[in-house]
Amino acid sequence: MKLAALMLVALMPLLHAGGLGEKAAPAGQAVTVRDYLGREVRVGLPVQSIVSLNSGLSEIIAALGFAHRLIGRDSFSTFPPSLSRVPVTARNSSAPNMETLIALQADLLLADPMFDAGKIAILEKQGMAVIVESTSNPRRLPGLVENLGRVLQAEARAAELNALLLELTDRVSAAVDALNLGEEQRTAVYFESRRRGQSASEGSGHDYFIRTAGGRNIAAAQPVEYPLLSGEFIAMANPGVIIRRVSGDASRKEMAAMREEIMGRPSLKSTDAVLNGRVHIVKSDLFIALRYPAGMAYYAALFYPNTFSLNPVKLHEEITQKLFGEWCPDETFIYP
Repeated sequence: MKLAALMLVALMPLLHAGGLGEKAAPAGQAVTVRDYLGREVRVGLPVQSIVSLNSGLSEIIAALGFAHRLIGRDSFSTFPPSLSRVPVTARNSSAPNMETLIALQADLLLADPMFDAGKIAILEKQGMAVIVESTSNPRRLPGLVENLGRVLQAEARAAELNALLLELTDRVSAAVDALNLGEEQRTAVYFESRRRGQSASEGSGHDYFIRTAGGRNIAAAQPVEYPLLSGEFIAMANPGVIIRRVSGDASRKEMAAMREEIMGRPSLKSTDAVLNGRVHIVKSDLFIALRYPAGMAYYAALFYPNTFSLNPVKLHEEITQKLFGEWCPDETFIYP
């Protein structure tokens, strides 16, 4: 059985036993879901107005067909492009203007774990339902999509989205399997997050994406989830590819400058990745929500440019059209 199918099978007991939040409630009255923090959140139905302070959560709302109910968003929620018409109410979940959120009186607020418990309590006292979620781990996505489908009374569309993710992830996994890679044949990859030297170990979503795309994460065995690696450690591991994560609002010029900085680091100059020009800047948008199968295809194409059989751009266009009904051919998601 393919990896994606195994992942979904492993999740099914959780989805149907409450492990990721399912608790039946009468339609038209309220539904209760368990969020990322383990909180039982009761949401009154129907949900007519939503504020989303996380771009991945905004994408899921749009894919479910409810972008028109968004009355506020964070500054990074710009994809699909139609979300740009929604007023910006906060930069992100970490530092929102609480007076603005209270004044909006939305039925539902969606945020990521940077939204602290004190703010949740304030909004709940105002009668607002608050769901805190993370979209960066693909293992959680099926349950999250199902929960939001129940909250928005769009269970059928949620099931369609989960089926699409399974189909496309299987397609990418099959193309990677066809490479017949042994462990020693896997391309060594250094993944760098939002600060110099910060990487991700086994168990993180980033490690999952690298490994599923056929790579070998040089930080996989580190004892913490997001280790800070020294230049010497990276040089000794000698990655064949370097991936630097960047936020979705980065311009092509900013991505090029970031790549130049990495290639100019003295500790990395002798690595195969730098010597062969295989340093790539990748927008986090590809991995924080429903488009992650396309992100994995991009990775596999970067790791194995001469042998990976899928065209990641075409797969990205396919999934974007099926999710949102629109495509952004001029945006740079990978540089170079």
